Amino acid sequence: MNKRLHYCLSIFFSSVLLMISCQQEEREVIDPTLDTTISKDSQLAQLMKNVVTHDGSYDNLVDGSNCFSINLPYTIILNSTDQITIDHVSDYSQLSQSDTIEIQFPIIITRDNYEEEFVEDISELQSLADGCELTDDDIECVDFVYPFRFQTFDPDTNNMNTTEVAHDAQVFEFMNNIDQNTAVSISYPIQLILSNGEHLDAGHNEELVAGILSFEMSCDENDE
Repeated sequence: MNKRLHYCLSIFFSSVLLMISCQQEEREVIDPTLDTTISKDSQLAQLMKNVVTHDGSYDNLVDGSNCFSINLPYTIILNSTDQITIDHVSDYSQLSQSDTIEIQFPIIITRDNYEEEFVEDISELQSLADGCELTDDDIECVDFVYPFRFQTFDPDTNNMNTTEVAHDAQVFEFMNNIDQNTAVSISYPIQLILSNGEHLDAGHNEELVAGILSFEMSCDENDE
């Protein structure tokens, strides 16, 4: 019995030491005093939000607004004669500035923050478009290559979590909900894809900021 008790105690203390060691490693990975962390009001946090903000400019010929887009599919009457269903973004290439376009309501729109809204008629849509700013901060020339991961550390509970993101909307929500008391970092390396198809590697915060700033105005944004 004594040998068995001794064995059990040895296992117990070994487990405790392992947990303490792991916790210390977690603290080292995401030490809030290091430059690898991202604060909610930092330049990097804002740039990342600008990269993943929903771009509503691709259907401006139809809805007249760059701060939201119309969810697909939906139907329009083109030049008072042809009924066309817009199923894909590529369908907008068949439209021109000289066309008369009549949206068949109701429709659902997606705002720049990914919130969806039901729109019943043209007057409601026009009111929403009038409320949009003439210019926006979204960065369309750079995109993230997914998936990648965030790490968070709560100093109050000593809990560390990993969140994997696979879409712009997930990054937007994550960055928008960063708690001031929670340390956040990116699991590097990550990749950016540029508007010309080129890939750019980033291995730390400063490199990611520099990469986004270098290419944020390198493409022709369709925000008019």
